[in-house]
Amino acid sequence: MKKCKWTSLAAAAVMTLFLAGCSTSFADYDVSGYFQALLDSSYKSQNTEYVNLAATSEEKAEQNNVTTVQNAAVNFCNTYGITPNDEQLSKLQDVMREALRQADYTVKDEQKVEQGYYLEVEIAPIVNFSGLDSKIEDLRKEAQEEASRSNATVSSQDEDSSSSEEDYGYDGTDYGEDSYAEDSGYGEEESSQESSLSSGQDDTKTVNANELFVDKVIAYCQGQVSAIQFSDEPVTISLDIRQTAEGELQLDTNQLDTIDRTVLQFQK
Repeated sequence: MKKCKWTSLAAAAVMTLFLAGCSTSFADYDVSGYFQALLDSSYKSQNTEYVNLAATSEEKAEQNNVTTVQNAAVNFCNTYGITPNDEQLSKLQDVMREALRQADYTVKDEQKVEQGYYLEVEIAPIVNFSGLDSKIEDLRKEAQEEASRSNATVSSQDEDSSSSEEDYGYDGTDYGEDSYAEDSGYGEEESSQESSLSSGQDDTKTVNANELFVDKVIAYCQGQVSAIQFSDEPVTISLDIRQTAEGELQLDTNQLDTIDRTVLQFQK
């Protein structure tokens, strides 16, 4: 089979992926080979074949994985109502990246049809992160309870510190240079005690329940990555690839999104 040059252009308005071949001859297209390379690049960051088939750079090929990982993290957050900060989102992306590297899929040989090509991708879905609604809710409640207990302790410590300051009589009195307070060193003790109390207050921070919750979710997901489980029932995704009169191959990118959501499931 002749080696072809493939290019991809995503148009948000059209939501169609255009694959340009080396000629308009149907026999020139290695459709299954291209999609195998695309999925390997997107999920496993294995870019060699994609670079060759798409005639692109390693840097641009790596963007397939970057985008897929980012989308997976966002989909996970949207599914379970999670709002991470930037650092937490980066950690969650690392989890998704490791999970996707273990993706299990098979691209079947393409079939020529009247409008273009028909292609099937058989997937063994990763199920560690699906149906976690109950677990996520438990972690949310756990984080809220821990934050409440911790913040109650901080509040109590602040009240005790405030009471201590009142007991020591910090009324702002100026004793003067020759005062008894200076001669006896009592003023120094006051200053030392005040500094100690102030320092203690600075070191106590309230716990953000949401940040604690997201940390717990990330820790749970990190544990799941080391023991990936696949569904016993494989899922077959059918791709309808149209060929234009100009020889371009067009694929609705919603079909690619369906593959992504099947490879790494968040909903049962």
